[in-house]
Amino acid sequence: MAGSVNQAQDLYEELWGKAAGSFDKGGPTLDPFLKNRAADNRRGVTLVARPGLEVCAGIQRFSHKIAAVAPDQHFYTPEEYHVTVLAVIPGSEFWQTSIKRLPEYLATLDNVLSNRPAFSINFQGVTASPDAIMIQGFPVGDELSRLRNDLREAFSENGLGDDLDRRYKIIAAHLTLARFSTPMDWKGLKSFLEAHRDDDFGATHVRSLQLIEGDWYASADTIRILSEYPLR
Repeated sequence: MAGSVNQAQDLYEELWGKAAGSFDKGGPTLDPFLKNRAADNRRGVTLVARPGLEVCAGIQRFSHKIAAVAPDQHFYTPEEYHVTVLAVIPGSEFWQTSIKRLPEYLATLDNVLSNRPAFSINFQGVTASPDAIMIQGFPVGDELSRLRNDLREAFSENGLGDDLDRRYKIIAAHLTLARFSTPMDWKGLKSFLEAHRDDDFGATHVRSLQLIEGDWYASADTIRILSEYPLR
C-alpha cells in the first residue's frame, strides 16, 4: 500500500514540476479543440469511478475559486468528475475501428469485474500538468492496482490489448478538474495552486464502476453509459 501511495505522489510531484515550469515560461498547452468542439472527432470507451457527493461538492467549491483566478478556461462539471480506471478504447479519431469489437470488450469486463471488492480513494491535494489542473487521488490498499492488472491481462489474452496504455500507463487515481484553452496570467494561477497544493477533498468508497463512451473530455452531453458494475 505504501509503495503505491509513494508511486502516485512521485507522479504528481513530477507533473507539478513540469506544470510549474510551463507557468513560469508562459507556455502551458492550450487545447485547440475547446474553442470548436464540434470539429473534434475523438471518442473513446473508458472504465471510470465516480467520486461521492461530498467529494464532488468540495471539488466544485474549489473549482469556483480557481475560475475566479483563471477565467475562460474549460472546467469540468460535477457530473463529469471521474477517475479513469482504464482507457478500454483510448480516445482518438480512429475509435470506430475498435468499437466494432465492443461485445468482446464487454464480455471480458463482465468476467473480470464479477464479484470484485469495493475500494476507497482519498482525494488529497492539487497538482497540474502543462495542459490541465488535477485533484490528486490516492487509492487505499491495492485493490485498484490489482483490478487494473487483471483487466490488462484479460484484454491481452483475448487479443484486445493492443491499444491499452497507448498514451501512458495509468497508475494513479487523479481527477481532471480543468483544461487550458485561453491565454492568461499563468504565474498568478501558479501562485494560487501552490497555496492549495495540500487541500483535502475527502474520500470516496467506490461501490460501482461505469463503462462510458464519450468524447475526449467525457462531456456530460456526449457520454453514453454502456454498462455498470457493482462492487461487493
